[in-house]
Amino acid sequence: MIRLLFTMVVLVGLGVFAYRTGTMLAQRDATRLKGVVDRLTLEVTTLSDANADLQQQLAAARQAEAQWRERYETDVPTGKLRELQTLMEEQVKKGAKPARIAFLLQGAANERDCDDVPVSKRFYVHTPFYAGPVPATAFADNAVTVDVQGEAAVNAEGNAEGWFDPAKPVRAKFVELGGKAKEISGQLPLHYSLVRGKREYRFSVVSAERTGFVYITADSCAFP
Repeated sequence: MIRLLFTMVVLVGLGVFAYRTGTMLAQRDATRLKGVVDRLTLEVTTLSDANADLQQQLAAARQAEAQWRERYETDVPTGKLRELQTLMEEQVKKGAKPARIAFLLQGAANERDCDDVPVSKRFYVHTPFYAGPVPATAFADNAVTVDVQGEAAVNAEGNAEGWFDPAKPVRAKFVELGGKAKEISGQLPLHYSLVRGKREYRFSVVSAERTGFVYITADSCAFP
């Protein structure tokens, strides 16, 4: 009986010890898991707050984008106005004075007082193979002379002809009385205008029906 009682006491003691040990381990695990849950909860809360801030920033960015797009569509010209703006920017880069451009634009709305009696002259276009004197023709009571040069035409054998090729770009040089000169180039027809005194002279260079020639036409209008 004593042995049996001793055995039962030992077993009961072991059971109590195991229970307490298990309880301690369970409490320790519960504490650790609670810490993990608290940390994850804090991270979720932080991420949620950060996401809310990002959503607000995204909404503000979209609103700013819409405002800038509306301002761009309102302020930036399109179509013909955009072409005119580009042309004005190019002229300013070339040295044209903004005041001069504004003056011309203001005068463009006025009804023009033109002669409507254009002077047209047929002119032989010289080429790099031309060995004679440089030809030129005069307009505006000899106040403006015009010289046109082109590239030589080539025959089927690849040899240069004695006349210019109207399909290739030409160069037209306009020289005013006093030495001021301006050269333009491009494919025909070419157009150019200049202001001299109170008159604006408008020139057109077009192909003529006769090989090697062009027609140079000049008209004048009151300026502005």
